Amino acid sequence: MHMMKILMRTACMVLGGALCGQTETAEIPANLIRHYYQMDYQKISPNGRYVAFNKMYDRSTDTIMVVDRKNPDHIIFERGGVFANTAKFTTRSNLFMREGRNAQILSLPSSALRIWKNVSDGFYHSGLKQIILLKNDTLQILSEEGTELKTVADVKDLKKNSDLLYYTVEEAEAYRLTEWNGKTGKVLYTSENAHMDIRHRDASGIFLWDTKEKTGEGELIFKTYGSEVTSSLSGKFPQTVYRAEVSPLANGKYFLQVIVDRPQQNKNAVDVWYGNDTKIQEKFSGDREFKYLIWDPMRDDLLQIDHTELTQNFFAGSARYLLSFDPYFRHNYTTRFKSFNLYRYDTQLNKYDFLINAGTIVFTDEKGTLLLSRRSGGGWNLYNIETLKNRIIQIPDHEMAYFSRDGESILFEGTGKIYLYNLTDGNIRIIPVKEGFRIKVKNGITKDLSPPFSIYRHSYSPSEPVILELYDSENIRNALFTYDGRSVKEIIPPTNDDITSAVWESAHKAFTYVRSNINKPPQLVLKKGKREELVFAGNKSDVEAAGIKSEVISYTNSRGAALKGVLLYPIGFDSGKKYPMVVTVYQKLRYNMNKYLIDGIGSMLPTEGINVRTLLRKGYIVYMPDIVFDERGPGRAAVDCVNNAMDAIQNNRAIDFTKVGLVGHSHGGYETNFIATQSDRFATYVSGAGNSDLVRSYHSFNYNFDRPFYWQYEDGQYQMPGPFTDNKALYADNSPIYHAEKVTGPILLWTGMEDYNIFWEQTMEFYLGLRRNHKRVTALFYPKEGHSFSKVQNKMDLYSRIYEWLDFHLKNQKKEWIEKMYE
Repeated sequence: MHMMKILMRTACMVLGGALCGQTETAEIPANLIRHYYQMDYQKISPNGRYVAFNKMYDRSTDTIMVVDRKNPDHIIFERGGVFANTAKFTTRSNLFMREGRNAQILSLPSSALRIWKNVSDGFYHSGLKQIILLKNDTLQILSEEGTELKTVADVKDLKKNSDLLYYTVEEAEAYRLTEWNGKTGKVLYTSENAHMDIRHRDASGIFLWDTKEKTGEGELIFKTYGSEVTSSLSGKFPQTVYRAEVSPLANGKYFLQVIVDRPQQNKNAVDVWYGNDTKIQEKFSGDREFKYLIWDPMRDDLLQIDHTELTQNFFAGSARYLLSFDPYFRHNYTTRFKSFNLYRYDTQLNKYDFLINAGTIVFTDEKGTLLLSRRSGGGWNLYNIETLKNRIIQIPDHEMAYFSRDGESILFEGTGKIYLYNLTDGNIRIIPVKEGFRIKVKNGITKDLSPPFSIYRHSYSPSEPVILELYDSENIRNALFTYDGRSVKEIIPPTNDDITSAVWESAHKAFTYVRSNINKPPQLVLKKGKREELVFAGNKSDVEAAGIKSEVISYTNSRGAALKGVLLYPIGFDSGKKYPMVVTVYQKLRYNMNKYLIDGIGSMLPTEGINVRTLLRKGYIVYMPDIVFDERGPGRAAVDCVNNAMDAIQNNRAIDFTKVGLVGHSHGGYETNFIATQSDRFATYVSGAGNSDLVRSYHSFNYNFDRPFYWQYEDGQYQMPGPFTDNKALYADNSPIYHAEKVTGPILLWTGMEDYNIFWEQTMEFYLGLRRNHKRVTALFYPKEGHSFSKVQNKMDLYSRIYEWLDFHLKNQKKEWIEKMYE
């Protein structure tokens, strides 16, 4: 505790006003201000004339723009503070949106703007085709044009689904939950609590969730439509319930997933840890847990599903069968993904049947009848949950799979091709798309059935084109195709441009997408048939981009692995001058070769703490080389890759090789730490949130991932050849702390003191090791920040200090806070 206090005090002393005096509204210095953006969340008006989209800046996405396709160079509306999920076109092609506490509707083409100020809630209900506003406890229901249809006083809460509106009215010490269908209101339930929600509705009745505001606990109530019969879960189930999800079964029964209090443990008693414990994470879990129930509200019958091992249950869509598994099955924490065995629970016979050894990922169809899992030896297993029969599907590519919503086929992703499996006759149709490209289904429908396990309901609509996103990771090329059930169609041919935000506009039979590149500011494009239309060219003021000179450097490591690096030259590059260079590392960074460079201080690629566009403006060359790992360990392999990457550009006369800095964050921070102990090619280093001691990290509990960290080394990012026990020398040799005395250049370390991914004390440890060996080191410890920073003032401080550190050591620009290190 004493050391923590010292560090906190030191952090405030080192970081000064940035942490101890400034607020979130602190003014951002000119060199850190953002200017450029990407585009996303585009939507087309029903009449096809207008397109709305949001600007994607470094730290925000809440600026909306509207353009007229008849005059694409003209912005007819722009407004900050509007998030994309609040903006919707009405059927008359006007745009409703929320800006903070203001609701507004933009009439088009007049551009007249009507504003309702200080609303506590407001939205356009596309199912009812009405505007809904709540202000000062008064509900206003308006037509699309803004004509008032209904006013209700004393409204305390609003809820909606796709076709109905629900509101709660206070009335004489009670609250009425009312259902609005667009024309009339119907009282559903009266409660002493203001907040009620609809959990499920069907022909039998409606399930209400009634929340007690003071405690957060609630009551699940079933109510029929006609006979006004009500039934409550409380009294039948002994525990306090805080949340409930409802899924329909057969014969009037329902499957309930409820959250309840976990049994209390005596926190003052000894905590016993056993060597065969497969539930270590439960020692750090919260105070709540799931329970599973089957409820027949009409018969007042309740059954708790209570199995000693199969403690996790989920609804896949079947009216009879649930799926159950042991979440701790063979759990030794050494693999990245958890494997599990699945059982079928028969809700009618109250019995379990073994289904499959599911491996690590499972897909189901929408009816909950079919189950698809990967075979360890290749191919797939297709199980029928009802008949317990299994088919083997010999499709080699282990990508994702999607069931058609009509129940006729399964679409498998692949490389160069996709596969269509006929569920009736078992025929496999191989559909060539484009060799050399990994193919992903862009518009598949995914529902996560039992997080954090990889169990998904995956489907696609055969009545709509399946969007196929193609990516060549070796050469960084993109393409977009569609599949209509008969053949594939090329929408965007293979291109070196970065293609993002692809959306199929069903009503207009058109695609919209964003195209950009390092030298090409983003363009919003609409394509219908063979005709491609530029909807909007973003960042017209960005004259820098066209002049950014870049190269792709090809090289190999000492083991012959083919690698690439992206070399970017400063703004206004002069071939007759020499420039300092910043090298940034992580793993493969070649994907940055076609990325448009936005500026600012957001958490952007390739690493946190620096912005590539800003470095180019400041007169730095920026180099982003690939790193791959092998049996030598991640540190040794990183040194080899970076040395060979540097050798590949050694004849570049524009680079001042006496003024080169190495920068990395997270895994890149670890690599930077290790390379600093092995290399004399860099004048300085900047390392953020990087590991120092792999032995300690391997044997630690990771609170971000909620489990011991073995898996990250044996089956994850560090790619070690095996456990520590079998590779002790390798783990130690790849740990920067064991080589701290070899560091030859000054190094800046930084971390957030609430980083529990790469525990922040790893940074402190490396600092102390360097200090003990009399190395030039400065460490920045930011209170109340995690692995990536969230507070604007801390981002400002961090980015400013890193730029000043690089300028000090690579440009000889003096800075008092750095000079203290040399006193």
